[in-house]
Amino acid sequence: MGSVAQAIAQTLKAYDTRHFFLLTGGDQDLWIALRDAGIQMVLARSERSAVYMADAYARLTGKPAFAYGQFGPGAAVLVGGIVDPYWAGSPVIAITSSIRSDTRYKSEYQEIDQKLLFESITKMNAEILRPERSAEILRSAIRAAVSGNPGPAHIDVPANMFAAEAGDSPIYAEPRFMGFPATRPLPDPEDIEKACKLLAEADRPAMVAGAGVVSSGAWEELTRLSEVLGLPVATSMGGKGSIAETHPNAVGVVGRYSRKSANDIVSGADTVLSVGCTLGALATDTFRIPSPETKIIHIDIDPTVLGTAYREEVSIEADARAALASMLEYATGGDREVGPGHGEWLEHARARTAAWRGAYTQAAKKSQPGAIAPYAVFKALQEALRPQDVVVADTGYMGAWAGALYEVKSPGNNFIRTGGSLGWALPAALGAQIARPKDLVVAIIGDGGIGYHIGDMETARRLDLPVVVVILNNNSLAFEYHIQKYLFDTEVSAVNDFYDVNYADVARAFGWFGRRVTEASEFPGALREAIGSGEPAVVEVMVDKETAAPVTYYESVVERVV
Repeated sequence: MGSVAQAIAQTLKAYDTRHFFLLTGGDQDLWIALRDAGIQMVLARSERSAVYMADAYARLTGKPAFAYGQFGPGAAVLVGGIVDPYWAGSPVIAITSSIRSDTRYKSEYQEIDQKLLFESITKMNAEILRPERSAEILRSAIRAAVSGNPGPAHIDVPANMFAAEAGDSPIYAEPRFMGFPATRPLPDPEDIEKACKLLAEADRPAMVAGAGVVSSGAWEELTRLSEVLGLPVATSMGGKGSIAETHPNAVGVVGRYSRKSANDIVSGADTVLSVGCTLGALATDTFRIPSPETKIIHIDIDPTVLGTAYREEVSIEADARAALASMLEYATGGDREVGPGHGEWLEHARARTAAWRGAYTQAAKKSQPGAIAPYAVFKALQEALRPQDVVVADTGYMGAWAGALYEVKSPGNNFIRTGGSLGWALPAALGAQIARPKDLVVAIIGDGGIGYHIGDMETARRLDLPVVVVILNNNSLAFEYHIQKYLFDTEVSAVNDFYDVNYADVARAFGWFGRRVTEASEFPGALREAIGSGEPAVVEVMVDKETAAPVTYYESVVERVV
């Protein structure tokens, strides 16, 4: 067969792996083997950014993705990146080298017990201790990563193992596990019947769709069920794309980062069908929306999240698409009357959503020179982007702005956001562009986030990835500033405020298109120029520091309209 490095490379090739994300660090046998297998190595500027590229790539291709870190500091930095695929349920397989087996435990240079670092954030955490088992262990890691609720896996390889003879173990792929969802567990028919009847009997039913709907590819079934049963549909941040947000039944993102109208609608529901959503603190605004008195029907592929946040009337362990298809079959089958009996409630939800759009339009008009209203930025983005274009959103205010204001125009996987790592959006946009080379990729990031991985502007230029990065710059960490201002009645500027860096100039120094915008009227034209340049591009927008994002933190002290 050849060496362990060759066994790894040939196994990846068998799984139709086309890209491998890394920052080089020794282990030359592996690079040579990957090159010879025809796998493109994507050289990032840090192990962490390599993971973020792999994360976005996996989510948009529906396939496992692979990232590398060298033993010691490389593996430790890579761990910090793996937490985001862990939160997002993204099948990123981390392959790290570890200290040579013949010098281990002798105070070797950069030695740490690194396998333990991955234990709590991976679905499988293994070490290759026998060369002939390398392909087998890699297959097991891939299977673990794409099965059930997808998530990361980790394989540690002693550095001297890459050149070792791998023996005669066969190289092959398991076709079912070449993508996700790998399996679709079916629901109990009795639970489906009970769920449908509860929804039919409800006065004010609603649906909350989470990331599991998107990863399952269940948007057609979900949209159809909402139409058949007359259900308003809210989504979590990760569930954006479960339904086109231009659909009359769509009410937008609910929870802590949300639309005010979506929170009002779900709060008013007497029965909620949650599909592919953990009902965690972000999506429920710390378990307040829906209220604890609401009847909950919960569908999720992961049984460990069922019944953990709310008391549930029906708990269904199943794949989202399989469960929704079963509900559709029951609701439309035979002479059963399970159709919508709550038209007045649905019209209320539609009217409330229309009123929200009106308030959004008014807020978009309130800009000042040098202090552009972020609402105006997203209004222009909405008008400029096509349904198939991909939006990649950073965390904090950027996630809240993008999640609440940018409406996906067609269901599917065209919006991804970080689970919580500031700065994720820039390298993730590069991974997204590699995954979707024919589509426009637009990253939304703040001046706080852009500093994390600015070196990967070189990566984009080197690899000719024409991403468009919109930087909302208020020279501060405005989320922290607003918490201090509204909830503590003070300001600690030393931990919030930045020097005024012109990131458009920085982008041009990296060979990108760069434009700074200080007037709201300039943004649409600058965006068109950036898209038309065909190059990596930054449009830096100087936004109003005083404008708080659509979050629930300050509702007790500041009137929230949008």
